[in-house]
Amino acid sequence: MTAPTAPAPPLAPTTAPAAPRPNYRDRVRARYTAAVEERIDQARAAAVELGHADAVQWEDIQAVYSRPERTPRQSYKAAARHVARPAFTLTLLTGFAGVILLSLLMGNMKEQAADAARKAAPAGTVPVVHEVLTRRQELAIVAFCGGGLLFVFGNSVQSRVSTQRKRLAEGYLRDGEEVVTEALDALPALAAVASAPVGRKRSDALADAHAKMSAFMKAVTDSTGTAAGITGYAGDQSRLKEHGQKVRTAFTDKLGGLVEDREGTVRQLAGMVLTVAQRHAQASYGTLLDAGDLPAEPGPEVADLRGIRKVLGGAAVTALGVLALAVYSGADLAASVALSLGVFAVAAFVGAVYTGRLHEVGRAFSIFNRHGGGPSGGAV
Repeated sequence: MTAPTAPAPPLAPTTAPAAPRPNYRDRVRARYTAAVEERIDQARAAAVELGHADAVQWEDIQAVYSRPERTPRQSYKAAARHVARPAFTLTLLTGFAGVILLSLLMGNMKEQAADAARKAAPAGTVPVVHEVLTRRQELAIVAFCGGGLLFVFGNSVQSRVSTQRKRLAEGYLRDGEEVVTEALDALPALAAVASAPVGRKRSDALADAHAKMSAFMKAVTDSTGTAAGITGYAGDQSRLKEHGQKVRTAFTDKLGGLVEDREGTVRQLAGMVLTVAQRHAQASYGTLLDAGDLPAEPGPEVADLRGIRKVLGGAAVTALGVLALAVYSGADLAASVALSLGVFAVAAFVGAVYTGRLHEVGRAFSIFNRHGGGPSGGAV
């Protein structure tokens, strides 16, 4: 009689190999794709709500957001070129501005030293002007300036990398094509105006729609003014810029109707926004709207100074601080005022370059010069 065989031990449960953790580039692409899909879905829902379900080919919009396939080396090379060149340019400009500022300061200090020597010298003798700074102080200033330039370079690189990462996470397009993104963001705001109940919600919806439409119109003006980012554009850029200004004027005229015929104006604006978004996605930068929808004249160019208030405000605070310090140290009032004005100009220039608003500053000042700074010269 055979002994019963012992039952076989249960097999250990097999676990599937863990999926590889996505790398940094894959995670960035996933966040970018999710943000793009959410924006397009919201815009499509708003278009349906406003009666423009078939007004645009959404495949063209989706194609604009398709990022090129690159190897890691190509991606990092493109990112380094995008970040390092502007940072290096900013460092050079900051160094140039620093040299001008130091020259102004040193000139002011030498004049004060010469005046003090003339007053202290006995009558009939040649005044002896001593060196303003010792050798050790000069080396300290050079080291401080060098460290400051390194800080400017490193901070600029870090800021641009952070900004680019944030823009990718929010699904923004590259420079020159932001018109599409701003258009898609404006559509839900317009739909909210059409469905908002009477009261505070409707006034808030109107304010949000005006803000989104202002950002959209600014993107149109910037894009056509720079040929939508086409490097070395060989066409008639002034005509393209005039077309962008006409498009902005058409939207400005139409926006006034939001407080008169709210629902009708919202639907018309939505159709115009969708038309601009599709044609910009198709690279038809010179025909964003049909000729019949455009005014005969482009209208006055409006300077949007909201973006440069902080730049000019920071420069003004710096200049006032230098003026107070110079007056407190006993410097001549006229020389102190001239020095503070120079500091204001240098600080405003560096701040505008650092924040990427130099073109806005130049556009604002050109309009003020053209119109004499009157009411038609710009809007703050």
